[in-house]
Amino acid sequence: MPVTIGFASLLAAALLASPASAVTAYSPTGHLNVRSGPGFQYQVVGQVQASVPAQITGCLSDYSWCAVALPGGVTGWASAPYLVTKATVPPKNLKVAGAQLGIPVIVPANTGAPVVATPPVGAMVAVPQTVVVQPIIPAPAAITYVTQQRVAPVIVNGEVMVGAVLPTAVPLYDVPTSRYDFAYVNGQRVLVEPTRRRIIYVVR
Repeated sequence: MPVTIGFASLLAAALLASPASAVTAYSPTGHLNVRSGPGFQYQVVGQVQASVPAQITGCLSDYSWCAVALPGGVTGWASAPYLVTKATVPPKNLKVAGAQLGIPVIVPANTGAPVVATPPVGAMVAVPQTVVVQPIIPAPAAITYVTQQRVAPVIVNGEVMVGAVLPTAVPLYDVPTSRYDFAYVNGQRVLVEPTRRRIIYVVR
């Protein structure tokens, strides 16, 4: 009898875990940042490659951020609205489908220090999920200049991705060797089209 109970308990645990452990999601628009904690203020530790599935191991209670495991052992947090799963028909982002799929709610731990703790200055205009924007490859001199400048980072609501548009409150800085400006947003330096404020390159 003890063996039977033990087996039944294991089977029940496996059945409860299987929906969540089977859920994968991908970024349809491009490389999606994976951060050390559930927020745009945390450091980038990896990327979900475009259309490459990542394992989802849990989400915050409001399904705004989900914990992901990437190939190669990298783990972290990604913004749920940017993560699309094919576990639903039609595919939905995890902010919408997380509770429906029974993805477990987890509490973040060991997130590391935030990049900057100031409140967000606005929200980015995200790239539509049906659009994949190819980055422009800037001149090496422009990248070198951008990485050497000391400017204060700002936080915005929305992930840093090529094609996203920065809010007007984000300061832009001139790049003398380029027709693009740069900004330091959510812990990442980006090259931006000055008139449209559209991100054309993310310095990694």
